[in-house]
Amino acid sequence: MPIYNVHVYLIVRELVCDIAADSQEAACERAEKVIAANPPANWAYAIDGFQVDEIGDTDHRKSGFYNSEYGKEW
Repeated sequence: MPIYNVHVYLIVRELVCDIAADSQEAACERAEKVIAANPPANWAYAIDGFQVDEIGDTDHRKSGFYNSEYGKEW
């Protein structure tokens, strides 16, 4: 029976804290650059979306959810 090495490409959620930006979309861009500059070990570069939380918004009413092109989902 053959033995194989299989690459499984996973999309992972990685938290990038303290991003200062003029908008949530700009925060997504900056967070993406942080991840690209220092990617997690064994990470296949694929971003499916973003969740943006504003510091101090403890009930998450200002949170935004964006697709990989920074389009607002909800």
